[in-house]
Amino acid sequence: MFNGAFSPSPGSGYIPEMEQIISQLERGTLVMKYSLRKKAEHKTLAIRRETRQIVWTRATTTNARPVHDGAVDLRKIKEIRLGKNSKDFDKWADDSKKIENLKCFVVYYGSEFKLRVLSIAALSEKECELWVKGLRYLVKDTINAPYPLQVQVWLRREFYAMENSSETINIKDLKAFLPRINYKIPTNKLRELFNEVDTRKRAEIGFDDFAVLYQKIIFDESNCAEIFDKVNLYSSNMKTVSLQEFQSFLLKEQNDELSIDDRAVSRFICDFLKDPQREVQEPHFTIGEFLDFLFSKENDLWDPSKDTVYHDMSRPLSHYWIASSHNTYLTGDQLSSESSVEAYARCLRMGCRCIELDCWDGPDGMPFIYHGHTFTTKIKFMDVIRTIKEHAFATSEYPVILSIEDNCSLPQQRKMATAMQEVFGESLVIHPVEKNEKQLPSPYQLRRRIILKHKKLPEGQDESSFLIRNEGSEMDLRNSVHNGIMYLEDPVDKEWNPHFFILTQNKLFYTDSYKPDQESERSEDEDDSAAFQRSKSDVPNEELHFSEKWFHGKLAKGREEAEQLLKTYSHLGDGTFLVRASVTFVGEYCLSFWRNGQVNHCRIRSKPDKQHTKYYLTDAKYFDSLYSLITHYRNCPLVTAEFSITLQEPVPQPKKHETEEWYHQHTGKIQADEILKRVKTEGAFLVRPSENDANCYTISFR
Repeated sequence: MFNGAFSPSPGSGYIPEMEQIISQLERGTLVMKYSLRKKAEHKTLAIRRETRQIVWTRATTTNARPVHDGAVDLRKIKEIRLGKNSKDFDKWADDSKKIENLKCFVVYYGSEFKLRVLSIAALSEKECELWVKGLRYLVKDTINAPYPLQVQVWLRREFYAMENSSETINIKDLKAFLPRINYKIPTNKLRELFNEVDTRKRAEIGFDDFAVLYQKIIFDESNCAEIFDKVNLYSSNMKTVSLQEFQSFLLKEQNDELSIDDRAVSRFICDFLKDPQREVQEPHFTIGEFLDFLFSKENDLWDPSKDTVYHDMSRPLSHYWIASSHNTYLTGDQLSSESSVEAYARCLRMGCRCIELDCWDGPDGMPFIYHGHTFTTKIKFMDVIRTIKEHAFATSEYPVILSIEDNCSLPQQRKMATAMQEVFGESLVIHPVEKNEKQLPSPYQLRRRIILKHKKLPEGQDESSFLIRNEGSEMDLRNSVHNGIMYLEDPVDKEWNPHFFILTQNKLFYTDSYKPDQESERSEDEDDSAAFQRSKSDVPNEELHFSEKWFHGKLAKGREEAEQLLKTYSHLGDGTFLVRASVTFVGEYCLSFWRNGQVNHCRIRSKPDKQHTKYYLTDAKYFDSLYSLITHYRNCPLVTAEFSITLQEPVPQPKKHETEEWYHQHTGKIQADEILKRVKTEGAFLVRPSENDANCYTISFR
């Protein structure tokens, strides 16, 4: 058995300071845990040594053995970032902005490309620093741990998931456990093996007996031959593999140079086992340990010396294979999955050096990135290039190539160019590396530089005649004969499963899977901007402003009410504004704003343009929607002969519901139930603030 689940890995040495940090984290600290689905909660966050996990429990629990609310395996952690860079913090921005960045950290974890997050706010900067420092050390140590120890840790996690209050399991628990490891065994055989380790005849076993039973089940003689058909050639008694037998295996099966040195083989076995009691001159493997070795990283085909760059990196860039990514922004299929800036961070940190940006015109003058003419979600161009800047050289110092598939108009392309120069600064390659160069520069010359790959205007063609050619692909929704959800029968389990599909004139495309509630799940998991942009893309231009905070519709008292609202919120400063339906010009709108201690009103004019309506404040600038007009003047000043002003904060919507008799500001779920039980009328109702989301309400009714 391995008792020291946090014994140092080979070569890591003992670090007293780090051991103190780990001991403190093991005892746990009080934190605030943020999540998308509900408000931040007080939790006790701790390290569980024997299972190598971060675990959290309710901060108020008094149980001697508290039940954990959740856990994250250290092996699955890909990154620990200081600060509030997560959707969990963004969702509850009003609360999280009160907490300093240096008190917060985010853990990115998972086994899939799309990572999950654990968002934590510590009580002090010192505690946050301990968590970040301790976790970074422990993650590295866990990944480098000897294979037998990794198996032991996994067994502990499985055992703890099954154990009862007496810290034991029974044969019923084992029968439920075995299918999880894809193992079948007759019940009478399992009972026979269970009775062998249950020496006290209590019909229950503890962890040590469970570990022995696992070895008996997995590594019986018949299984060993299935795992490695030559095992009997290197184990004369089918119980152990001696030093000489292992040496013979390395020579005959592996052609490993290690086999010629007795001492080196002996040291190798001891390093693999990491068991001080077996540090002898001629160590041996049990059959189980030998088979574990076959599947361990110590028997990996990969040469670890190639983990670092060993090629000559001074040749022209075109002499190299470049790790490249297609549709980098997607977290799933090309038809209906989510686009995410985290996908860029993930690719860059996995070593990718060429990433793709699919750019399309956005309504606020800056592009979106998404897979055009599909149901994939949209992300902002600015968010993407900021993410690229942050993560471009986290893993490698060699250049990053941005492959831009540009579907944008020239005005938005110019803004893209300006934005990239501002964000990337001197990292962006805009001039030849050397004067009079006759070949491409080398990766070495281009270290920590960002290169743009983009088509130029055709020779001799001026900007005014430039047209974007959207040729589309076969999976372009515009080319589909039909699209939607279809069901296919699984050949194994014979169940009918939904798939999203596109049918063209000559092909049928479909996704690997499709969840009917995919949209609702996605809207909870994505950041607010992506959800907002997806909903905007589905709304007609003339309706885009309906859901905006600044649009107050038809005010009952018109101009007078607008002036009263602006005076009430004048403390927000110059540029405070609202948009309302015009009383004088029916069907048009009016912009009202606060400037130099006075309310100003501007008519927003409109005129038909072919089959669309154009909106404008001055004759120099026209917009295809009221939403686009306001978005523009929130970023650029409105200039007239009398003044120049940039729109700032919108006047909040009046909370007229708060004066209604059906609205109960301070009522929770339990009180609502009691109130409605006393009312005998079917259809009786009340509305109250949501207990889970500050931006939502709950309707309760009989």
